[in-house]
This record gives sequence, structure tokens and C-alpha cells, in this order.
Amino acid sequence: MEEFLIHGGRLVTPAGVIASDLLIQEGRIAGIGNDLEGSPQNRLDLHGEIVLPGGVDVHVHLPWPTGSFISSDDFNSGTRAAAFGGVTTILDFVIPGEGEDLPEAVAQKRRQADGNAWVDFGLHINLRGKVRDHLQYVQELVQAGYPSYKIFMAYEGFRVEESDLPDIFKRVGLAGGMLDVHAEDGGLADQLTADLLKQGMSALCYYPEARPAEVEIRAVQMLLEIQARIPTPLHIHHVTTRRVAQMIGVTREYGRKVSGETCPHYLWFDDSGYRGDPQQAALLVCAPSIKTMNDREGLWDALQKGWLTIVATDHCPYTRAQKDTDLADFTRTPGGLGGVELRLPLVFDAGVLSGRLSLEQFAEVFATNPAKTFGLYPRKGAIEVGSDADLVIFNHTLKKTIHAADLQMNTDCTPYEGVDVIGWPVATFLRGNLLVKDGQLMATAPEGEFIPRYLDNGN
Repeated sequence: MEEFLIHGGRLVTPAGVIASDLLIQEGRIAGIGNDLEGSPQNRLDLHGEIVLPGGVDVHVHLPWPTGSFISSDDFNSGTRAAAFGGVTTILDFVIPGEGEDLPEAVAQKRRQADGNAWVDFGLHINLRGKVRDHLQYVQELVQAGYPSYKIFMAYEGFRVEESDLPDIFKRVGLAGGMLDVHAEDGGLADQLTADLLKQGMSALCYYPEARPAEVEIRAVQMLLEIQARIPTPLHIHHVTTRRVAQMIGVTREYGRKVSGETCPHYLWFDDSGYRGDPQQAALLVCAPSIKTMNDREGLWDALQKGWLTIVATDHCPYTRAQKDTDLADFTRTPGGLGGVELRLPLVFDAGVLSGRLSLEQFAEVFATNPAKTFGLYPRKGAIEVGSDADLVIFNHTLKKTIHAADLQMNTDCTPYEGVDVIGWPVATFLRGNLLVKDGQLMATAPEGEFIPRYLDNGN
């Protein structure tokens, strides 16, 4: 691989934002400084544009294969969308089928991903069904580079029994792994849903009442109580409430290995969106549900304070036809929305330009913290000598209006339709190769690689 020189950019590094050149050699960052020399034919001259570390999205579904619908992005289309959004590494999920053991499920997922990924990837492994049978494989899989294990506390057919939680914590922790959790009290959510349906309250405007803040709070309280006794590293996916963000933050301040993420849709919208146009409301149906304006502002506060350390997307898009299946019944609306392509401009606009986050904080929640938490750092997640040359050239003054028709995600709808944002990625490098430039795919074939991950006990 030939060397490449990026000149004239503003690099967002762990040491701060610096005006500096960057030299790429053999797919890695070889130098950062003002007197670097590179081959003239492999030089990119910038004019003060921001250079960010390639994004790390630790929560995507490519696809989510369950229920009456299958989400609309597969590994090829979803990772292509990621590349256009400045994301160079994603973590998807291995979901074992009925009667399938974990090594078989991992092999099946790798067959879907290998040769189809436009960006690099790792895999979480879902524990479901006969969990105690699956736990026998955790040690060997952690050693093979699969250290994170997803459990659901919601959804019939996915959620684990409360009685199994201590054993799961213990076995995963002893193997050197971590737990990442969809933290909702599924029994409570099911009961609230049944009560609403009995009263004829199935319209989308009632959806928040089926999954109120209490559903998330009760689940996280249980997890933190167990983790206090069995200190396995714990990550809470898609945090939606001010209270849970505070709980995680206080726990972190005591030095415990707990982390939490939120998502762009929880930072942009509030539950009033469910009470408007049913078609727009359907686009916002996801689990956990979007909460109040007070919760939304609490999530921004938590990112500022470092209580929440990651913004991921829970990328799970559907088509307009799928979302509109039955606008009179929220239980028949598939839950999820696309985000992997839009996380960068959405969080930059609402976070950095608003003054809620510094540029350095933004890079941390977009790339560095996800990489550190999930065993990808220092190879991924930061602009440092020796790291992979995964880079995003970001035009921080470019104004764009979001339209589903213009996006790479395999969907014809987005709740952000018509939204104006300032700041847009204009080039993406993957391991030193120019992957996307000015809205054009530059690579001729998918060259994303599986990245084994190993935890360093940092969180």
C-alpha cells in the first residue's frame, strides 16, 4: 500500500484539536506533524476541514431477523451506508436460532458478513433460549475475539429469565467478557400493553404508555444490583431516561465497570412525536420508546458529564410499507429506524453547534469511547500514530437537507425527512484506502474485515 499525505486539516486527536499534516503508510497512521512529506500523487489538500477518527457504531442490526418483518438493510447495504456516514467500524449481533449452538450461529453470521462488508466489523453474541447450554461456549469465543454478550430483558422469545442473570454475569465475567443489555422490564411492558389493548387504546399515540420510563428504570436497577455483587463489565444499550443516565453515572463514579449509550433519535425527538401524524409517529416506534423532553435534555446533560459515554444508533430501518402496516395498532408497527448514516451530522449539529458538546467530546462519543469500551482501541477510534488510518474528512460548514431518497440506507423513509443540518462527511478512509469521496463510492468491492476484540478491563 502506497503512502498518503493529508495536508491542511484540523485533526481531532486525544490531545485536542490541532492543525497538522497526517501521513498514512501501510494502512496505519505513520506520522502527525507539520513537516511531513508524502508522495505528491497521493496527497489530499484540505482547507481547514475537520479530520475525525472513523466512527465506531457499536449497535447495528444487519438485519434484525425476527417477528413479522425483517429490517431492510443487510450487511452489504448497511455497511455501505455506514461508510457514507463516516463510520468505519460497526458491531452487529449474532442471534442463535432455535436449537443452534453459539459456534454454529457465529459461523453463519460470518458467512453473511465476510466479503460483504464495506467497513470493518465485529460481532456481539446474543444469549437466548437455553442460556445455560450456550454459556459453555463463552470462554472459547472470548478467546477468539468475541468478548461481548447481549441479553434481552424484553421481548418474548428473547428475554432471559431473571433467575439466570447471576449465572450469566458470573460465567461471562470469568471468561473475560462483558454483558451488553437491552434493559427493559419485559413483563411490565407486556402487562401495560395488554391493559391498553383491553381498553381499546391501540393507536400510536398510546405507545409511550406501553413502555414508560419505569420499564427501563426497573430493569437497570436490577442489573446494577447484580453487578454490585458480580462485577462483570456491563453496558446498557439505548438509554432513554434522565434517571437511568444518572444511575449509570453515579455507578461509574464509584469506579465500577458500567457504561451506557444513547442514540440520535433519543437526542432529537421527544414523546410528543407519537401524538401527531400517525405516519410520522410510526417512524418513531422503537424500543425503548422515545421519552419526554426532560429526558431528552437529561441525556445531553449525561453526555456532557461523561455519565453516558457513547452515542450508537441501534440501526434497524424499515420501509414505508412496513411501517404503515397498521397505523391503528402500535403492536403491529415494526420497531426501529435507520441511523448509521446520519449519526455524524445529527449529533454534530445538535451537540457541537448548539454548544452542548465540544468537538473533542463529540469525537469521544462518536469513535474513541466505543472503541475503548468494546475492545477495539487503540487500533480503532482515535487519530494516533500506529492506529488504523480510519478517518473522516468533515465539512463543518456544509448545509444539507436530509431526504431518504438521497441516502444509502435501504429504506424509503426517515423521521428526519426535510431536516436541515450543518456539517457533513465528505470523505471516508478505511485503513488508508479512500472509501467514499464527495458522495461517491470510491472502492470497487467490499474490503471490510472482521476485527477480533479483546477487553483491557477499561470501561
